[in-house]
Amino acid sequence: MTELQPSHVSEEGAKIHLGQLNLKMSGGKELDAYLDEFRAQGESQCTNVWSKGIIAYRCRTCQTNDSSAICVDCFQNGNHWEHDYVMYHSESGGCCDCGDRAAWKESGFCSTHQRLNVPEVKVNDELLVATHGAVQHVLRELLAWVKKLNEKLSVHQSPSEQETEKEVAMARLYLDWSLKVCAVDALRSIVCKDIIEYVGYQADTSTSPLDILLDCLGWMPERIIEAETTLFLQLLYKNEFKTQFLNLLKGKYEKMIMLALSNQAYLKNYKYLDTNLDRVMVQLFNDPEMTTHLIHEYNLLELFIGVFSKVITCSTEGEPAVVNVEHEAISCKVYLRPQGDLRLIVSHGDIAIHMLSKQPHLFPHLLDVLVKLQWINPYFRGDDDTEFENSWTLAIQLEMNSMAIIFQLIARCYHNPLVAKTTLVTAATFTLKALNLYLEQARRISEQEESSSLSKSVSLHIPLHRTLSAILQKLVLLPWDNHERGFLSALLPQGKLERDIFTKDEVLRLMEHPLRILVWMAQIRAQMWRKTSEEFSRLELIYRGSFWHDQSMDMDILLIQFCTVALENLQETIFIKIAEQFDFKMMATTRSSPKRDRRQSEIALLQDFMRLVLLIVRERRNLGRTDLEEAQDKCLQYDVIQWLCVRDQTYSQLCRALSAIPMDHHKLNAMLDKVAIYHEPKVADRGYYQLKPEYWREFDPLFAHYYLNELEDAEDRAVKVGKLEHYWRIKAPPAAGAPYDRLSSLLHTKACHLFLLNVLDEVRCLVKENVTATAGEALGVTALQMLAVLVSDSRENMRNGAAKTYLSHGPQDAFPTEDIAVNIHVPIRKDSCNRGSESVSIHEMLRDLVGANHCTRLVDSVNHVLELLCLSSNEKTHAAESDSQGGEDLQRRLLKEQRQKAILADFAAKRNAFMEHQDVSDDDEDSEEGSEEGSRMEGSCTVDETYAHNRCAESTTETLTKAVMPVAETDYIVMETSSEIKECVLCRRRRDDRNSSMCWVALVQRYNFPCQVLNRGEPVSNISDVDPAPMFGQFHEGNIANEGLDQLVTVGFPDDSRVATAIDFSTVEHVQCCGHQMHFDCFHGHMKNLQLNRNGGNGVVDPSKAEFACPTCRRLANVLLPDVDASLSSKRHEIVEDGKDLEETGKFWSRFWQSNKNLEHALHYFCSQVLRVQLQLPQSFFSLGKFELSQALWEGLILNVIHCEVETRDRYVKGESASSSSAPIRLSDECTWGGDGAHWIALRELGRLAMLSNTLPGAVRRKNQMCRSLRECLGLHGTPKSDIGSESSSDLARISELEGIIQEIFPQNSFDSEETEPLDSAEMASDPQDCQAEGINLQENLDSTPMPCMVSVQEREKELAITSADPNYSMVLEESKDSNFADSKHGGLHPSGLAAPDPVAPDPQQKYEITYEDAAVENEHREKTTIDSCPSQLSPPEQKQENSRVIQEKRSTWIPDILKNGVLTADPSRLLTLLLIICIGQPDKRSLHSMVKFAYTAAVLQAEIAVIELGGEGPMVENLVQRACLPFLRRAAMLVQIITREDFRGHHGLSGAKVMEFTSLQRALQLPDCTRILQRQPGERVTLATELLVLHQPVSKAFTFELRKVPPKATLLHKLPRVFQELLLENIHNKKQCSSCGEMPADPAICLICGMLLCCGTDCCRSPAGVGECSQHAADESAGVGIFLLLRSTQLLLLRNNRTCMGLSLYLDIHGEPAQEDLYLRRSQLLYLSELRLKEVRRLWMTAAFDYDSYILRNSQSKPIQY
Repeated sequence: MTELQPSHVSEEGAKIHLGQLNLKMSGGKELDAYLDEFRAQGESQCTNVWSKGIIAYRCRTCQTNDSSAICVDCFQNGNHWEHDYVMYHSESGGCCDCGDRAAWKESGFCSTHQRLNVPEVKVNDELLVATHGAVQHVLRELLAWVKKLNEKLSVHQSPSEQETEKEVAMARLYLDWSLKVCAVDALRSIVCKDIIEYVGYQADTSTSPLDILLDCLGWMPERIIEAETTLFLQLLYKNEFKTQFLNLLKGKYEKMIMLALSNQAYLKNYKYLDTNLDRVMVQLFNDPEMTTHLIHEYNLLELFIGVFSKVITCSTEGEPAVVNVEHEAISCKVYLRPQGDLRLIVSHGDIAIHMLSKQPHLFPHLLDVLVKLQWINPYFRGDDDTEFENSWTLAIQLEMNSMAIIFQLIARCYHNPLVAKTTLVTAATFTLKALNLYLEQARRISEQEESSSLSKSVSLHIPLHRTLSAILQKLVLLPWDNHERGFLSALLPQGKLERDIFTKDEVLRLMEHPLRILVWMAQIRAQMWRKTSEEFSRLELIYRGSFWHDQSMDMDILLIQFCTVALENLQETIFIKIAEQFDFKMMATTRSSPKRDRRQSEIALLQDFMRLVLLIVRERRNLGRTDLEEAQDKCLQYDVIQWLCVRDQTYSQLCRALSAIPMDHHKLNAMLDKVAIYHEPKVADRGYYQLKPEYWREFDPLFAHYYLNELEDAEDRAVKVGKLEHYWRIKAPPAAGAPYDRLSSLLHTKACHLFLLNVLDEVRCLVKENVTATAGEALGVTALQMLAVLVSDSRENMRNGAAKTYLSHGPQDAFPTEDIAVNIHVPIRKDSCNRGSESVSIHEMLRDLVGANHCTRLVDSVNHVLELLCLSSNEKTHAAESDSQGGEDLQRRLLKEQRQKAILADFAAKRNAFMEHQDVSDDDEDSEEGSEEGSRMEGSCTVDETYAHNRCAESTTETLTKAVMPVAETDYIVMETSSEIKECVLCRRRRDDRNSSMCWVALVQRYNFPCQVLNRGEPVSNISDVDPAPMFGQFHEGNIANEGLDQLVTVGFPDDSRVATAIDFSTVEHVQCCGHQMHFDCFHGHMKNLQLNRNGGNGVVDPSKAEFACPTCRRLANVLLPDVDASLSSKRHEIVEDGKDLEETGKFWSRFWQSNKNLEHALHYFCSQVLRVQLQLPQSFFSLGKFELSQALWEGLILNVIHCEVETRDRYVKGESASSSSAPIRLSDECTWGGDGAHWIALRELGRLAMLSNTLPGAVRRKNQMCRSLRECLGLHGTPKSDIGSESSSDLARISELEGIIQEIFPQNSFDSEETEPLDSAEMASDPQDCQAEGINLQENLDSTPMPCMVSVQEREKELAITSADPNYSMVLEESKDSNFADSKHGGLHPSGLAAPDPVAPDPQQKYEITYEDAAVENEHREKTTIDSCPSQLSPPEQKQENSRVIQEKRSTWIPDILKNGVLTADPSRLLTLLLIICIGQPDKRSLHSMVKFAYTAAVLQAEIAVIELGGEGPMVENLVQRACLPFLRRAAMLVQIITREDFRGHHGLSGAKVMEFTSLQRALQLPDCTRILQRQPGERVTLATELLVLHQPVSKAFTFELRKVPPKATLLHKLPRVFQELLLENIHNKKQCSSCGEMPADPAICLICGMLLCCGTDCCRSPAGVGECSQHAADESAGVGIFLLLRSTQLLLLRNNRTCMGLSLYLDIHGEPAQEDLYLRRSQLLYLSELRLKEVRRLWMTAAFDYDSYILRNSQSKPIQY
């Protein structure tokens, strides 16, 4: 046979040939259809194989081993929903076990695989030859390409991907075909036979295709390895393949692994091989019975142990051979392959028992591997310190992975009661033997070389010692009733004594290594390894922490406990040995004097020594005496209580604190139900557990796993929360069973008693000095805890009279007995050679310590010990008195804390009472509704401290006055007085030296929420599509949302363009105020500093775009909104007296603006910034005329009113805004309508500015021209009457209703036809010449803050001349709060009328009264200063013309469109805005109501046309018209309330559900009944409605009105399933594709606004400009604001133009924890939708508050295009 060569070199030719083979194999059918025929016949077992990253399920109820899993289809078709199941992302791939009785219970089989007797499906005989031919051809081609690829990779070893691209593609082609065919059982059998037996492709008949594939597997690229492994997994369902595969793998296993240690190119590819072999091994050994058979037949235990040993041996060096963790075998994790396979097979109980019973010789081989890990990665401590090595992580991982085999082996043996004793004793015997050999070898080396590294080094790693501890841990749990000393007797050879197991030296050597580690950890805590203390502290935390303590520290303590009881009467030697290791041997052997110069580190080490002794005596974690389950429950309860004492813990925090080993969640949940209280999560918080009060008594300050800071927190909480007055008093440990019943003897030794005497002497000296008193008290408390345990353990012996008889003896050189009752009274000489030296007993020492000052815990501990000693009654009384004196400090401190708490509680009560007086409570009608407070963002609010301080400073009289006022009046006062208490947040003054305008800190942003809502609306095509509803006036205090009614909206559009004219589609501007103010000049200085400071915006705020953070609340802002009241130079407006004509009124307002140029400058800046944000223009020069200013303000006001109306439309919500994004001032408007307080502040101020802008000089010409055009549009030609009030009643009757209402709306406009020419469309859109004539320019320089340009010098001189000519024109304002406003038409005064600028209280810093002249001079000074500081402020004429052109192109042409197409084609809100813009001066109430009536009539007619088009008739027409007009009525009512500042709540009873009732709003606005407009009879007199319909007739056929149903608020965001896993299945498992790239997203994100699936942060859908798909989608659909749910992590991605924030997760587990910690479902917890968080996100979206929420802004980054 020739060398194997591919028959096709092109992929296209290979596909064509494969197609031909498919037709032959299937009998002329398509391959997919042919395979479906086989699947339709059913299979007894699922053969679905998946790769990494695929979703799968585990069901703990149905699986038989930990590795069992099923696919999604089998899970959904099975009955698992009520089981204990988890969904997870497979990290390496796997196979479905449904139908496999060895891995899955039959009750858990899905409906497809429940059939037990499925007939075997075979290929038809006539197609059998063709099928074998096709399979063999594919195998031949596959092997040819694999060998070519192997040659390139193994010879060249580093070819580029381009060089192997063809081979990889061809090999993948044939592998994909094989995988597709193997998905069917009948064809899988043929592939299995041919891949094992087919040899016709070569001369060597001994080599099968499987042999070649395995030989080349390690060299293949990742994609080929994964595909070949998947093919093997499919074939492993056949037992004959499993046997043959394992037979071949056995011979190649060692070579596949060891080659990685000798070939660097192979090593680089090894991780792919290792990952995929994991998948194969799990499937090979998933059946326990089959695994046992394979182990016996192929001797796999010896194979895996041998390879594991060889890999470890390769990394050893030195004598004795110790592993070098930096060797590639360790650092590259090559050892994990044999270690993982060995652990996998040992996890089967039969295999573990087999090793220790049938093949016990293998266990010593495994121990030999552990010997090589003894004392690895050592550290040396010379004179100072040693260099820290970063290899400690590799060493810890190596030991943990290796010990996992041991723990698995021992656990499996223990769980079989029949062989548990024999197997564990066998393991213990082998381990003791190995330890003796190791320790003897270490001793010889140490004796031969005095400088041996073993004697001077320290290491954390003693796996051989810990293996013995692990065995002892299980042995003590077994019943040993027939043995006197428990399992210790069982370890003895028959007829031998305890000393025959160990000698004294062997016991001391056995405990030396764990003891050295414990001493080393104590030295680290005492900061005795200073140069690298931080790094070594990390080691100490790991050793003691939950990550490793159950395998390290706990095992070391257990081994020392075993050594303590291993021999009788060895306890004193053990105590001295421990003291010697700590360098305190002298204190345990001789009476020594206190060391005067003892360092703090020595004191800490001394305290740690006593803690270790107490731990050895008290620890019962691994000492048995109860069965395993009870012992585990007690240990779990103890640990849970100790960790809950530190702090309230979340579930995941508890899991991490308890153990690194996966917890038994059922037991932990049951324990938490027993000892803890669960607290539901709040919006920004997690659910957590709090310890029940009755369990605080179990707090143990000697808990071994506390870190220092945790211990301090626990002790502090024990007093404050647990109310434990004596938490330092510890209980005596419970009795332990044999052989650990000797543990307490460690304390009953002379060495221990002498040591305690010396320590107490040290404490006595330390507490006398103030510098060392604290350290002395801590040391004394620990010593007394040790003494208390000692006394408690021997109380029965202390009651006999022997103790008294020895009191008469004099000082001694040593303690006479081991009885503390005797020794406590025996004085010991400090110097045995000097009989005259000081002699003090322990009892005398205690009496001295009782008088220690300021050492409460120490004194209490002494008294506790004295109480335990059961002394005479006189002594008891003295002790009680001492206790009272010693506890005086504690009592005084507790009383002081109680007084402080009482003072704080009283202050809080007063503050709350005061705030309640200011808050607006709902009226009786609303209280019956039971409306609830809206959800509030918790924990992220920044409080306005200045505002709160100022409010608290109000007088008691004012507070009481507000308290007794009606709700509406209180609201009004709070709103009105808000301007009086405001001060600049920068200079902290109400007025600056230059009388700069006071402005609100505001944020203007593009936001189109109303547009999004209306886009969701569905056009009503049939009258039956509209849900029936009662009349709005008939609702009984319910709200529409609860009735489930859709909101109806009328939308009009011309037939030719289908572009809707609804104003909702134009809402791209939103303004809100945080509630704080600053001066205009202060702001500019602040912005200049921010721009000079590169980090002024902290990466989130961009000062180059005029963005800044409010200095007080840190909310985002980008503009100043002028505060009219606080900005005026004068204190009261002159009232236009009766009889003044328009000319005089004009002069008044001209003088007004001349004296308040500061306000005009601030107004120009605000409008310019709003215009730039709205039109998305870069910073440049803007020129706005007076008319453009007025138009911009009115448009901004109405657009924000529409935002507010849509936001509050669904239902009345009281206080819906959250504390994290709401303003500190609450207005009456917010209480009436609901919504966001920050928005209402802006609305109120915008209303004042818009009204005031109608008085700007210079805009009259444009207004008159536009008014004339409106009259012509309405067909009102000729010169109108200037004052219809002078006409007689007969004259009024002859005037049409349309003419009359226009006269009412525009009583002040001058219609001189000789002076006024009509405007064309271009002029009405924008007038650049007018802009230039006004002389108002704004500079917005990219390098500086946008500054207003002042008026020209000529105009300023002219204005000064006017002011000087009339010196009596200065105005002194009165202090009254309410202003009267003139009605120029009737000449009367209207108290509480329309809102002119509010008065301002006298400024205490202003010493003189400001007049017009003063203001003009001051204004000139400011202009001069500003112009000097900004010499390049004036823009070139060509630049101004260019900006005017840009503005003209980008701004809407809605005004010309209305005048061109007729008023009935306009949105009613736009029509109302047009009337307000055209009006000259501030309209009175009558004019305003006329405007509303005019627009209302148009709204009713539009709705009527739309309803009639649908076929509505009768009462249904009126009903639907009212529902369709309701949005306009709400908007009009809000607008009127803002403009007039009339309290609709108090004056009209408009509150609660009435704000959603048509009839209530109609009455409040004084509008005619809707029925009068709708019921028009033929021949009836001409009305406004009929005239408007006549005017609409010419365009009626080219213009259409339709009704749209708008969904309720609850459905505005994309509907999410309750369980997150369902969302994953819908999108990831079903491989839902991105609409842009057509692929399944690598990081999928769902837009919560529209529900679209997008690619997040990937390059596949990135635009040419580099903008991510999510950012582009947000810009296109929602004005740059996006809310995306990331499916991989459940987090929210919040986009706001150039800001991004990874927000909180919307899904929480049953413990109230978010899924950020469960990336890719690694915790495998079911996640449930948090309605609380979803509502908060919806609220933030509706109120445009994402950039106003402190949590979101704080966690935002400036990454505009990344996503």
